[in-house]
This record gives sequence, structure tokens and C-alpha cells, in this order.
Amino acid sequence: MVTSDHFAAAELARLCAAKGVRHAVISPGSRNAPLVIAFSKRPEIQCLQVIDERSAAFFALGLAQQSHQPVVLICTSGSAVLNYGPAIAEAFYQRIPLLVISSDRPEEWIDQGEGQTVRQRDVLGPHLKKSVQLPRNADELSQWHCGRLINEAIDATLLPVPGPVQVNVPFNEPLYGTTEVKEEARLIAPMPVGSFLLPDKGWRVQQLSTSLKVMVIVGQGVWSEGMKAQLRQLAALPQFTVLTEATSNLDDSAFITCIDRAIEGVHASNEADLKPDVLITFGGAIVSKRIKGLLRKWKPEQHWHVDAGERYHDTYQSLTHDIAVEPHIFLAQLEGQVKGNESLYGEAWRMVDARMREVHQRILKATPFCDLMVFEMLLGRIPEGSDIHLANSTAARYAQLFDRARGQRFFSNRGTSGIDGCTSTAVGAAFATGKPTTLITGDVAFCYDSNAFWNNHLSPELKVIVIDNGGGNIFRYIEGPDRDPALLPWFESPHQRDISAMVKSFGLPCYSASDEASLKSALDELYKPHDKAAVLYITTDALVSPKVLRAYFEQLRSA
Repeated sequence: MVTSDHFAAAELARLCAAKGVRHAVISPGSRNAPLVIAFSKRPEIQCLQVIDERSAAFFALGLAQQSHQPVVLICTSGSAVLNYGPAIAEAFYQRIPLLVISSDRPEEWIDQGEGQTVRQRDVLGPHLKKSVQLPRNADELSQWHCGRLINEAIDATLLPVPGPVQVNVPFNEPLYGTTEVKEEARLIAPMPVGSFLLPDKGWRVQQLSTSLKVMVIVGQGVWSEGMKAQLRQLAALPQFTVLTEATSNLDDSAFITCIDRAIEGVHASNEADLKPDVLITFGGAIVSKRIKGLLRKWKPEQHWHVDAGERYHDTYQSLTHDIAVEPHIFLAQLEGQVKGNESLYGEAWRMVDARMREVHQRILKATPFCDLMVFEMLLGRIPEGSDIHLANSTAARYAQLFDRARGQRFFSNRGTSGIDGCTSTAVGAAFATGKPTTLITGDVAFCYDSNAFWNNHLSPELKVIVIDNGGGNIFRYIEGPDRDPALLPWFESPHQRDISAMVKSFGLPCYSASDEASLKSALDELYKPHDKAAVLYITTDALVSPKVLRAYFEQLRSA
């Protein structure tokens, strides 16, 4: 098909057509030429010209009001989009689906005296359900981002309630070029609550019964025992594997619970056996960068994200179905419906996981005192039934490498993954629950949020474990900063703070450890009954820990 040579314009037209948009109201201009070309080439969409933008918007309002379907409004740059304002406000309060596509100049030309140029981004703000600025670059990552944003914007005109949405599109010149393209736009299908049960959607259950390789990944959340049982039923089917992390709070022998450890067993020889055809995800953030990278490379044929509140959680760049329902309701719909088949997929993952666990245990027996050993000792000694808070970023990542005790719940500020409030969050949580609560944090995160102890509500059930590895030691492991010794201090941020003295200044007991024997002793003291919060201060070698961690993953990969 012939369309505009501007990717964003072509993708907008393709996806609008695919999602059932049947009318586009166009006001003439020059900057919107790529959009005019792309939409006018779509036989599924009737393009209607209305010269005056104010009138065009009200015309589109009436059309959408009666059809109950989104109507596209296309205008040029400058004051044109401002003239949509009155109709957009009316659409907002009447809940009428309008999709404003405003053409714009590239951002560097805003406020530079260029003709027909105003600050268009979010210009209709208060009366929009959503406002989207599309990227101008056309590399592979930008195209994926562009496609996801467009899918989300179109669907937002109807879901969860109808209303107006703006997509602002910067265009470089030349504006009038055309190109021949294949119809390859990635359509993300929104599925409102209940749609999964509709009779014509039964193929989805059938697909899970016939697919040979289905991967389920559960992200951050505090899930019920009922949901664990539901997932265990799926994991028992030969075509399924279920992957969880510490912050998923779903530990079970039927699941792959240490993702970063397990996927080091993926090699060229078994990759085809382990790559999923269908990916189903639940919950919030995933800590593992490794699984994100692997699945972005693999790109499953289908990715279903299930979450009543999250829209378009396209972490793995392969989202096809956004299912707006609570995960436990989704899983309940599958109970007794999905049948097992002749697949060996689940067994293949279990074999890899078992092999990596064996190598992991062998490595630890020969590991010197370092961060890796410290985490093994800590996670094995923190009492069962405790709440464990993991500070960003080292603590949250190390915890994913270890099997965990039953009855523990894990929390981490992975929404933004910042270090700024990890200790304060743990203090507040311990106060709220009254439960035994342990925070594992690094020295930089601890110093950053030391004002958490400037607080009259410290629970005596709170234990804080500080691992001082000489600053932001993760930067000695991450490729890049470690290559230039002159730059490393800017990332690692070593400090001269006496953490023991800081703790004592708040009137709290502080225990210290610097080797295996002293750590065992200090842990015994830490978990004795206290009438106030207590801190354990551990020092490890800044050079040894990253070397050991690199060697750890190398040994897993070579096993």
C-alpha cells in the first residue's frame, strides 16, 4: 500500500483503520500533509474536509455522538489546534470519543520565531483524557514506542469511559513524500473486564490448550494463597512454566523463583526449547534486566498482560492483548478449561532451573566473604514470617539469586527504583504492621535516607541491615563505568560517613560485622528481643564483591 513516508503518520492511519475508526475530519494545512496522505489512502476510513477547525471539531463531535465510535480530527500546526478547544471541552463532559491528531514542528523550532508554531504539547490539557507526544525518530526502538503510544491513545478514546484524546506529531520536512509499505502494524487489543468470558473469545482458552510453550511471569505484588494455588494448577500443565521473583511474593516449588539465576542456563543449543510462543504477565515491575533483554530478543508471538488498573504494560515490546481484569479473576476463568498437551516446555525449564541451582550451591561453597555470601547468610537467617524490605538497587538485585523461606513477604520501591526513601518506607511499614520487619540496604541508600530515623515512630520490630561495600558498588559491576577509573568515583560515590556513629546518634543499638564469623554472631544479637529498632552494619571489600558477582554469572553460563 502507498502511504506517507513519515512512519508516525502511516502508523496512525494503519492502526486507526485496524481498530475500527471509520471517519476522519480534516482541516487543510501544510504541516499535516503526511497525515492527509496516510489517511486518504485508507479505504476503510472516510475522510471529510471542514475548513474551519472550530466548526470541524463540533462537526466531529456530532458524528461521534451519533455513531458512538471514535472520530479523528486532523489539523495543521499553530493556532489550528487551539480552535478545537470548545468542542473538546464539550466532548470531555459528554464523554464523546474524539481523537485529535495535531501536526507540529520538531521541538527545536518551538519558540524560535518559526511560522505557525505554538506550544502544542498537552495544549488542550484539562479537557483531555490523555495527551501523547509521538517520537520523531524512526529507529527500531522509536518505532516500537510510537506504535505502543498510538495503540494506547486510540483505545483511550473509549476505555474505560469515552472521551477526547490528543496525539501531537512533530514532522520534519519534506512533508509530501510517499512510500510503499507492507501492512505490519502491531495491533494491541484492549479487553475490558468480562470480555474474556464472551462466547466468541473461547479461542483464547483453546489456544492455551494447544500452544506448546506458554510462559507466565508474575511481577511485584502481594498475592493471595488462592492465586498461588491457581498458578500452581497452570504450572502442572506440561506446556506451562511460571516465573516469579522475590517481590512477586509467590514462592512455590512448582515455579521458577530465581529468574536471573535460571536464565543463565539458556544457550544456543536449548534456546528454541525455552522460547515461549505465548507470554502471560501479571503484576508490577520486574527486577530482572536479564529476562527483559531475553524476551525483547525472543519477541513471543503473543503477549497478554492481565491487570485491572494497568494499561499497556509493554515491558517486553511484544504486547498483543491488554486484559483489564484482576489476575485472580482471569485465572479463575481458566480453571478446568485449559487442558494439558504433549509439550515438554515446563520440563525443559525445570531441568535448566535445577542445573543452575546445583551450580549456584557449588559456587557458594567456594565464595569468599563478599556481598554474595552476605546475602546467602542474611536470607537464611532472617526469621520466617518476617516482612523484608529491599533497598535499591543492589539489595533488590542480589535477593533474586536466592531461594527464599516460606512465610516471608518482600517489598521494594520498584515503581521508580530510587534510593531516596527506602528506609523511610520500611519505617512506616513496620509501624503500620507491627510485624518483624527487616530492611536490607546499601551504604549510599542508607546515608541518603538517614533522616528516616529522625522519627518518633520507630517500631522495635524493625531491623536495618546496612551493607557497606564502598559506595554505589553496582557501578563496578555494570559495564561502562568500570572501564574508566577516572569516571568511576562520579558513579560509585564513595563516602567518608561513619555509619555506626550515625546510628548511635539516633540512640539505636548498632552491631558490626566484617567477616563470616562476626556476621553470624551479629545476626544472633540483632534478632534478640529489643525495646527499640536495631541496626546491623556490615562491611565488604569494594573490589572483591563485583569480581565475585561477575565470576558467579560466568560460571553459571559455562555450566
